[in-house]
Amino acid sequence: MKMKASVIAGPSKSELVETDVPSIGDEEVLIRVKVCGVCASELHPWMEGAGWLEAPGKRPIFGHEPVGVIERMGSRVEGFRVGDRVTGLVQHAFAQYAKANYRVIVKVPEELDDLEALGEPLSCLMSGASRTPVALGDDVAVVGAGFMGLGFLQLMRLKGAGRLIAVDMREESLEHARRFGTDERFAPQDVDAKYKVTAWSHMDQGIPGVQVAVEASGSQGGLQLAGEMAGVHGVLSIVGYHQGNGGMRNVNMELWNWKALTVINAHERRSRVHVKEMEAGLKLIAGGQFNMKDMITHVYSLEEVDRAYDAIRTKPPGFIKSVIRIA
Repeated sequence: MKMKASVIAGPSKSELVETDVPSIGDEEVLIRVKVCGVCASELHPWMEGAGWLEAPGKRPIFGHEPVGVIERMGSRVEGFRVGDRVTGLVQHAFAQYAKANYRVIVKVPEELDDLEALGEPLSCLMSGASRTPVALGDDVAVVGAGFMGLGFLQLMRLKGAGRLIAVDMREESLEHARRFGTDERFAPQDVDAKYKVTAWSHMDQGIPGVQVAVEASGSQGGLQLAGEMAGVHGVLSIVGYHQGNGGMRNVNMELWNWKALTVINAHERRSRVHVKEMEAGLKLIAGGQFNMKDMITHVYSLEEVDRAYDAIRTKPPGFIKSVIRIA
């Protein structure tokens, strides 16, 4: 049985090919993919024409944020039926079919649209928020108001943040942040001085900074600014995925030391935790407490994967997140 899939054919170039439908093991399900989100973590590999988790020389299929329907199940799969709509931790999903172990997928509530049920990015947001300590009434600043930043702003409010502050270089991103409920918004160069603790004397001057600073830009500048905004004994939560320059970043450890920051790596690697957070996040969406739908702004076909990646890079008007619609 054959299927259509988008493969990486070179730097910033994908190609639609016909390939075999994945075969499944006893504990796996075959999923007919309906939609798949496009993740910024794949942007640099797409631009470089490279892949990970692939044999050398094999053209990879990207995409790891799908929603689809179970078409076939292995003999030892439990808790699911053919026809169930699911999402989860699924690789190689820019294709008509993908496979996954049944332990890393979850059912999608009936009332949710496919586009708002992207499980993997939702679990990243939820697990990151769970790892980020917020006390009731805390001032929380989020540096970077893209998809992850906007999602995090919503979750920080749910955790009890008293004041939400968004920082982004793009005016349109700050407008998105306003729509998603922030109290204050700044371009990086315009951040109010009371929110930046960058010298020992600031403690004596009563400059508070914020109790929780979230870096959601994945950039050197964003990381530096978030570190400056975190107050004395504050929390710096690193949500951004740092690509480029071999992942290397410079930080002002002297500043971080004397402010006695608690630095959180808000990323999660344990599959069982992702599944739990995914289920919780889907409940929040179904209950109207988290708005995923309005963060999905650009929808492309399987033939337009390159356009979807380029949208992450160029940020066309209104852009927050792109998704591939396959069926």
